[in-house]
Amino acid sequence: MVTTTPGYWCECRTASAFIAFIDAPTADHAVRWIAIALHTILPALDPDASAHTWRWLQQDRHTMTEDLQQGQPGTLTIATLTTRITWTAHPALFLPLAHRHNIQLPPCAGAFRATATP
Repeated sequence: MVTTTPGYWCECRTASAFIAFIDAPTADHAVRWIAIALHTILPALDPDASAHTWRWLQQDRHTMTEDLQQGQPGTLTIATLTTRITWTAHPALFLPLAHRHNIQLPPCAGAFRATATP
């Protein structure tokens, strides 16, 4: 008998490219993946996109976590002058794969703490 594992499927896309994806075991891991990506690109964003990013990091990320925990998908789009980046996360059921056992987010994901403000 094959059993499924609940988790969250997360993607990052631009209008022209599929950038990255992960399967996260918890809603918190899914949202943390997005937050880490945002902190990585934050210095390159224009002022409006930067303000939107900080607002999401400080306030809206908690709403996305709660929505995911309640079975609702979450989406975040950051638009700069030349690029739109969209992250999505939604609940999913995963089939077990032999080569993926015990895979977790990288250690830096667990150590991340949003503390600074612009």
